[in-house]
Amino acid sequence: MRMLKLIDNLIVRETLTSIRRKGVGAADFRRGLSELGRYMAYEFADTLNYRDVEVETPLGVADGVEISDRERMVVVSILRASLPFSEGVMKVFPEAHHGIIGARRSDEPPFNVSIDYIRMPRLDGRILVVADPMLATGNTMLGILEELGGFGSPDRTVIFNVLSSREGLERVLRRDLDVYTCGVDDKLDDRGYIVPGLGDAGDLAFGRPSECRK
Repeated sequence: MRMLKLIDNLIVRETLTSIRRKGVGAADFRRGLSELGRYMAYEFADTLNYRDVEVETPLGVADGVEISDRERMVVVSILRASLPFSEGVMKVFPEAHHGIIGARRSDEPPFNVSIDYIRMPRLDGRILVVADPMLATGNTMLGILEELGGFGSPDRTVIFNVLSSREGLERVLRRDLDVYTCGVDDKLDDRGYIVPGLGDAGDLAFGRPSECRK
């Protein structure tokens, strides 16, 4: 499909503003990511298949709908930054299957990606949603999509990002997929971080990790 959907309603813009602010606390940052994941899932839901149903009310019968795609969905979390983000998505789609990938990108060019953990259901015939707060260089996402190819062929692939760079979008949208994002920034710095961005989403959500293993 190669469709880019910018979600920029006033509530989303306000929430994004709150988590961009320098000095935001971890709890507020995680809460903001979860809320944005939920808002994004609401927007995405309008593209899913549904069926018309009738429901009996206390006073009669009313027309209604049921989303028929709910159990076809697989939501993928990227350790560790996307955990609160994907949690928000799954609040809207609790029936979705869940996959987890541990991916790490180097901080120096060419920003190689290593994937050291993956637990994934089969993807054949599924609707695949990969939730990652930041789409910067695109290297991590492209590496993840390559890895997911070993788990089957989904009917549809969708990427959810809180913030995207123009460079990352250009690279990812060469594939047959959709991207939902809350904001697009123009620049990347020498470390491959989005500018002005919001910083390191994993560190902001969970604190800076220690390298010591004593």
